[in-house]
Amino acid sequence: MNKYSKFFFLFLYFIFFQQNIFAKKIIEGELNTSLYGKVKIIDGDSIEIKNEKIRFIGIDAFEKKQECSRKDGSKYKCGEEAILNLLTIISSDQPVRCVAKKKDLYKRWLATCYVGKLDVNENMVLYGNAFSYMSKKYKTVENEAKKVRAGAWAGEFIFPWEWRKLKKK
Repeated sequence: MNKYSKFFFLFLYFIFFQQNIFAKKIIEGELNTSLYGKVKIIDGDSIEIKNEKIRFIGIDAFEKKQECSRKDGSKYKCGEEAILNLLTIISSDQPVRCVAKKKDLYKRWLATCYVGKLDVNENMVLYGNAFSYMSKKYKTVENEAKKVRAGAWAGEFIFPWEWRKLKKK
């Protein structure tokens, strides 16, 4: 083997080894993945960018078919209202940037998403159409929304995770 062959094999080994380390870091959530582009809204806490499904991390929004009650007792579709709220935060022309660390069981990226510098996840909670979920990151914002009776906090509702449990039965 000449010296160039040895160098070539070392080079290939190094590239292969580095790719495995890089892939492992992505899988284990040590590296951030950035997704950017125009959005298709799936529901109040899920979007799609360039065929990549994204779930907002740290929050849980009402389900599409979920209903809540207003202060006067009348029912309304809070799941649909959450979607409409998300549409106001993310206008159809504005690109969205999502910073993701890993995927969930359903192969969706778990991400914090932004329109410019505006944290979309945080604003869904602030408007009272989503709740802090499996994280304390948005708990302060949730308490503010509750205090001013924003969105669903103005009436009665079942938290989305509890509603899903009831629907499974």
